[in-house]
Formats: sequence, C-alpha cells, structure tokens
Amino acid sequence: MWWRVKEKTCESTAIVGVAKNAGKTTVLSAFMEQWSLCGPLGVCSIGIDGEERDAWSGRPKPQLKIPEGVWVATTGAIIDQKPGHFAVWEGTGITTTLGEVWIAQTTRPTQVKLAGVHTREEAHRVIDGLQRAGVRRVVVDGAYDRRMAASPWVTDSVILVVGASLGASMSALVSKTAEWLRLFSLPVCPEPDREALTPLLVHRGVYRKREGTWKSCAALTLMEQEALNTEILKAEAVALSGALTDRMLRHMMQQGCYPRLIVSDWTRIFADPVLLRRYLERGGRIETVRSAVLRGVAVNPVSPEGHVFPPQELKARVAELCKPVPVFDVWRDPLEEGGDRDPLG
Repeated sequence: MWWRVKEKTCESTAIVGVAKNAGKTTVLSAFMEQWSLCGPLGVCSIGIDGEERDAWSGRPKPQLKIPEGVWVATTGAIIDQKPGHFAVWEGTGITTTLGEVWIAQTTRPTQVKLAGVHTREEAHRVIDGLQRAGVRRVVVDGAYDRRMAASPWVTDSVILVVGASLGASMSALVSKTAEWLRLFSLPVCPEPDREALTPLLVHRGVYRKREGTWKSCAALTLMEQEALNTEILKAEAVALSGALTDRMLRHMMQQGCYPRLIVSDWTRIFADPVLLRRYLERGGRIETVRSAVLRGVAVNPVSPEGHVFPPQELKARVAELCKPVPVFDVWRDPLEEGGDRDPLG
C-alpha cells in the first residue's frame, strides 16, 4: 500500500508550480543539471510534462532538458521518438494512454516529454524502479493541479515554484504565496491518531473519534446531513480519506460544527484559503497525518501575460515569508557555486 514504509536508498524531491506557467520546467531543468553532478539522478512525472505547447493557452513551452546519464521514466513510444538517446533498462508494468512506462538512461543530453503516473501506488513503483537502477536522487515533476507529487507519502521534500503568473500585482502574489506556505505549517496530529489513521485512510470514507476510538462513519462524505448530525457533531475529531473542499467546510459551518479535522497531508486540502481561515478563527482545527518538508522556493518574476516584477524585490519578499527555507531565482542566481555540491545543501 502507498502508506507502507519501505527501505529507501534514494532521496525524492517534488518540484511543483503554484500556478500555471510559473516557470517549473525551467527550474526543473536547472536543478537536474546541477543534481546530475552530485550522483545518479532519476526523473519522473505525475501526468505528462515536457510538451511543446501549453494545453490551456497554446503558447510554446520551454522544453525539459535532460543531461546525459540521467535516468528517466516515460513511455516506450516517447523513447522511440529519440533513437540512440536512451538505453532502456526495464518496464514498470504501468500502462498509460501513451503505452507502458519504461525506465531508461539518457546516453546524451536530450529533450524529452515525461509521460507519468496517476496514482500513489504507481508513483511508488516508478521510484522503486529508479532506486533499483542505482539512482540516489529522484526528482518528481508535478504542476499546481498535480499536487500528488508533493505528498509526503510520495516524496521526501518539495520545491515550490512561485511565478509572476500567480498574481497581477506584487501584493497579490505575496498574499497567495503566503496561503500556499500556510498549508505547510499545519500541525501534525498526535502520535496515537497517526498510528490509528494511517491504515484507515487508505480506504475511502469519513472516520470519527469518540471516547478515544476511531470508527468509520455511515457517511462517505461530510455532505450527508443525517450522518453529520448523528455522528460528526458529537465527535472529538473527524478524519477524511479524500479531499477537504469548500462545500464540506461550508456545510459544517452552517450547522455550527467545528470539529478537529484531520487529512492525510496538505495536498488533500482544496478549500478556499479565506474559508479555511474563517473555520480556524471560529474554533476549528485542521491537522495532517504526515507533514511535508519544504526544501526550497524558486521565484520567477516574469509572467507569460506580459507583466514583470522587480526580481530582487520579489525574491526578498518571498524570502521573508519563507524563512529559513532558501529562495532561488534560477534565471539569475547561479546554482553552480558549489561545483558538484547540492545547491540546497
């Protein structure tokens, strides 16, 4: 199961954009170039990345540049488009619309589309395969609408990419960045709850704690009125296997219900930040079973829509929010200062 702890010999890092066109592909390429100097490196994607044009806007996208010797997980059909660029190692048994996902090593610098996986189980299978190939670090690509890559059940740490496309003004961008960072600071539930909920949250449903014991609710969501009134209103805490949404929070708040809510991790929270803040201010509490490690934040002051923020000011304001997490501008800050050292330490 995805929650099962396995022996790991490699570190995994997700790179996630906080908005569409934040600059994630450029950041991913820059870090791969540096990390490939630090030891065997692997890269995979949640979904599909490296496409030539943005699926929404149709704008040209920067190509994902892969250094020589890097291990990749993508489909055989994509590998076949670049004959002589890859040495295939093994199949994963994961089938996508573009065919089976294979693990291969680049034999020269190249550009590639990463056709990835869609479930936590598949992500673990790919990471395990890369680990068997001898990879010491895996980079998992994920966009703002593919949060699963940044789940602490999937990867060890996260690098967020904050781009000018996140807000039309500097204040709007900083405010929205703060909302993302707030999710990383949610408290972790107490150890007894973690032990009890870790195997339970594999299964779809809602769980309530009463008299120190966790039990499944009759409702599969917090939207079912009868179960809300008879079970959840009297619960010490409520745990969700799925996503926490606006509708769920509003539904509980309308009933004057503010239990301690527990989700598996921050990527399961899809509620509006204003509504979340209101829930917490009125006495509610939101916790996670496992916390995520924010390893770094990359900033991009240029938006595809045309507006540009002063680079140094943007970096300084985001850095103020992130302390002590390092902030990078890979478009302007050299990552090569340490030679073959990890730029994040």
